[in-house]
Amino acid sequence: MTNIVWADIAREVIVVQGDDAQTFLHSQLANDIASLDVGTSIHSLLLEPTGHVSALVRVVRHEDIVFTLDVDAGFADAVIARLQRFVLRAKVTMSRSDWVVRAFRGPDAVREIGVGPGRAVPYWDSADEIDVVGDASHVLTLGEETEPERIDYSRADARWPKLGVDILVGDIPGTTGILSVAVSFTKGCYPGQELVERMDSRGTTAPVVIRALPREGLGVGARVTENNQSVGTVTSIGAHIALARIARSSTVGEPLV
Repeated sequence: MTNIVWADIAREVIVVQGDDAQTFLHSQLANDIASLDVGTSIHSLLLEPTGHVSALVRVVRHEDIVFTLDVDAGFADAVIARLQRFVLRAKVTMSRSDWVVRAFRGPDAVREIGVGPGRAVPYWDSADEIDVVGDASHVLTLGEETEPERIDYSRADARWPKLGVDILVGDIPGTTGILSVAVSFTKGCYPGQELVERMDSRGTTAPVVIRALPREGLGVGARVTENNQSVGTVTSIGAHIALARIARSSTVGEPLV
């Protein structure tokens, strides 16, 4: 008997396809899309030309010229609008899809689900966590269905931030705490690169940084204090970990990575 649980989580899916889909996404996203193989996924920041965060997306390559971007609920239209500003003559189309993001969590979930279309890494690499992006009628189920809120608890415990909750539109990229997995420092130019590279080369941190700390009874909205001074606010909670937006002057909490 498997101990895996699954749920369709609150993410919106955008289909991006066309002869220039890969080249276009590589030119617009902060991560290296050019090296993304069919059947794999990668996380990336989508930035404004000013360098501020527009969205955190996950890219899944389904076929040679068919990709999906999935994003936290409520942000798909903004992602499409941001990308369409730079399409110009590229042979690429994008549209909202009714595909689902089905999350599987549990011991050896990656092995149990196996290979196939739409497989996507949820957070960091883990043998116990995998998502599948696709048509609900074609995506498998395995184990016991659970509430999406339970999956969100596991997200916080995995130290992964959520757009619109932990990461805010307009943030400086360094706030996110996930530059090591959502940005490539070796690819070519993309909108917003100048701010990312400048802060990295100077060793500059953002005024506010997302950090992880033991939950210990904390709830969303709780103030985080250090030396009797407020230094941040809890934005997400898991069973064991809380994520909080913390002032860079504080030593409270640990980096997400």
